[in-house]
Amino acid sequence: MLGKLLKHEWRAVWKVPVLLYGVLLLTGLIAGLTFSMPIWDSDWVGLPMSGVMLILMFYFALIGVSVGITIYFAVRYYKSMFTDEGYLTHTLPVSARELLLNKVITMGAWNLITMAAIVLALIVFGGTALLALKSGLGEFSREVFKAFSELPELLDEPYMEGFEGFCASIIWMMLATAFSGTMMLIGSITLGQMVRKHRILGSIGAYFGIQAITQTINTVVIMPFMFTVFEDWWWDVDSPFYIFTGFYVVMSLVTLAVAVGLYFLCEYLIRKKLELE
Repeated sequence: MLGKLLKHEWRAVWKVPVLLYGVLLLTGLIAGLTFSMPIWDSDWVGLPMSGVMLILMFYFALIGVSVGITIYFAVRYYKSMFTDEGYLTHTLPVSARELLLNKVITMGAWNLITMAAIVLALIVFGGTALLALKSGLGEFSREVFKAFSELPELLDEPYMEGFEGFCASIIWMMLATAFSGTMMLIGSITLGQMVRKHRILGSIGAYFGIQAITQTINTVVIMPFMFTVFEDWWWDVDSPFYIFTGFYVVMSLVTLAVAVGLYFLCEYLIRKKLELE
C-alpha cells in the first residue's frame, strides 16, 4: 500500500517543483548570456546595471526556488494531514506509519532533487558565461584538462590523504540533510497541531525550537570532538581532510539522531493525538 501512496503523491506534487526548476534553469541561462551582450562597455550606466540586475535575479531565484519548494511541501503536508482534506486522508485503509513514510520519502527525495537542480543551474550559469567569454574559454579548458590529468598524482600527495573519505562524508551529509530537513519541517507542523487555537504559530514556534535544540546538541557533541581532534591529530597528520571528514560525519549523525527521534514522535502524535480542524 505504501507503494500506491508514493505513486499517487508523486503524481500530485511533481508539477510545481518541475516548473520552479525550469524557471531557475532559464534564469541561470539568461544571467549567463548577459556576458555575451555589449552592455558592459556602455557609457550609459543603465545597461551594465541591467546586466547586474539579471545576475542578481538568478541569485535570488536560487534562494526563492529552495524556499518556495519548502513552503509548497509544508503547506501540502499541513492541508493533507490536519485540515478538512485530512479527513479523507485518514479514512484510507493504511496505517499512520505508512501515511508518514509516504510524506517523508517524497519530501526527502524532492529535497535531494532540489540540491541537484541548484547545482545544475550553477553549472548552466557558469558554462554559459564561459562560452560567452570566448577569449578566456580556451585557456580555461586547458587549465581544467591539465588539472584532471594531474589529479592522480595530486591524490598521492601527503596533504591529500583522506580526500576520498572527505568527499564521501560530504555526500553522506547531503543525504542526512535531506532527511533531517524533511523531519524538521514535518515535526514542527505536527507539533504545532498540539496548539489547538494557534496551529500555524505553534508550528513556527516548534520549528525554531527544534532548530535551537539541534544546534545545542550539535555544540555539546561536536565541541569536545573538535578539541580532541585538534589535540591528538593536528600535529600528527599531514592532511586536514581527516579533521573535516570527522566533523561532517559527527554533525550528520547528530542531525540524523534528532530526525529519527522526530519521526517516531510524529508517528505517535498522528496515531494517538490526532485532532483535525
